Amino acid sequence: MSEFTFTLPPETLEAIAQRVADILEERQSQTSPGIVTRWLTVDQAAQYIGANRQRVYDLRSSGRLSRHGDGGRALVDRHELDELVEGETG
Repeated sequence: MSEFTFTLPPETLEAIAQRVADILEERQSQTSPGIVTRWLTVDQAAQYIGANRQRVYDLRSSGRLSRHGDGGRALVDRHELDELVEGETG
């Protein structure tokens, strides 16, 4: 079997990465239709990252996630959660 290698310009690679991110976001919204807003409840945040509620509370308590709320509800910024997860896997 022969090996084939080619180099992509950075802007092409970035365009591919952005398209993949768009596809994944679209699939996520289809599989979890309630999770499309910026602000998530603790239950939604746990579902979004595939963890239990206590993990989300622990991340908030440790300061790894900012504390936000609306009255008596604890809220999580989805963008901040994305950054935290990407930082742990990247």
